[in-house]
Amino acid sequence: MTSQGKKPKSLEQGAVRKVVLTALSNDGYYVESFSLHSRFDHPERHLSIDDILNGLKIEWRGCKVDEFNDEEWQWKYLIKTADIEGFPLVIVVALDPKNNRFTVVTSFYDD
Repeated sequence: MTSQGKKPKSLEQGAVRKVVLTALSNDGYYVESFSLHSRFDHPERHLSIDDILNGLKIEWRGCKVDEFNDEEWQWKYLIKTADIEGFPLVIVVALDPKNNRFTVVTSFYDD
């Protein structure tokens, strides 16, 4: 979590991608990077962790600021990407750039 105080500025796509890729390169960290909601609440979406990891590692179609979470003191970002089979996918991440960490909040197929 980012330190509280003055609200941090949101990041551009390149900076978001750098934090995500740095966190993923930290051996095994990604296992802890999924909220319970993203892992268990929507089995009907048929999204695996591998689909989400693929979407985070490949070139993104876009990334924009979603909202600021005052409780966690983090910006959330909406990442447009694709699953393993190339189907359009949206992944929402909460970012902790100070510690090069993120949490997948939710993900869903992009219509």
